[in-house]
Amino acid sequence: MIPYFNAHLFDIGGVSIYLFGVLVAIGVIVGDRVVVSEGTRYGLDPQDVRFLNARIVIGGFIVAHLVSVIFYFPERIKASPWVLLNVWSGLSSFGGFLGALLAFLYYTKKEGIPRLAYADAVAPGLAVGWIFGRTGCFTAHDHPGRHTSFFLSVNYPDGPRHDLGLDELLFTIVITAVLFWYRRKPRPAGHVIALLALLYAPVRFGLDFLRATDVARPDERYAGLTPAQWACLATFALAVKLMASRPRPAT
Repeated sequence: MIPYFNAHLFDIGGVSIYLFGVLVAIGVIVGDRVVVSEGTRYGLDPQDVRFLNARIVIGGFIVAHLVSVIFYFPERIKASPWVLLNVWSGLSSFGGFLGALLAFLYYTKKEGIPRLAYADAVAPGLAVGWIFGRTGCFTAHDHPGRHTSFFLSVNYPDGPRHDLGLDELLFTIVITAVLFWYRRKPRPAGHVIALLALLYAPVRFGLDFLRATDVARPDERYAGLTPAQWACLATFALAVKLMASRPRPAT
């Protein structure tokens, strides 16, 4: 069993700094470097890649917050509509993917940047950045699961539980290794990002069944599924469509 720990680091001017935020920031920076490096393999201009990276990160954070509040914690809006403007008061991973996708579709069309080549460059960087992000979730213990005797359980104040941040972190490490192995050879354009989605969506779908329901504020369900599970179904279907296509190799 893993002990429950407090990830508060220090305060600056009355603002508390937590390990979660530091790790997310590192993940964004490292992920950006990986995407720029991967982009050169697909003949993309590093300046174009950096331009897109900045915009999909900003779009991702904004929509991640909106999806979190609107679909997971709608009562916060009733308490204070200003919560919609406080980006750090809640983030949804699939909301982040949606925001990144919208920015990706808009700016690749506007700037004439090859979409599938850029998407394949993003996949390894996203996976690497996700390792840092989910490590942050683990340190924050903000994804409590059901009570369990599993040897990787975390000893929450009310007893051992699955820590879904930790569970997803471990699987993300495996996904990252598979992606870097897969992309060593030329693949049809869009297949690297499709593989990432095919690997991630089913596992995330299953992990959400382990989310705690006996806590003060359990996650919202819609027709028995969490918003992330519905997003997993859509993501998997899109990935299957991409993987079934056979455009010319991206490298």
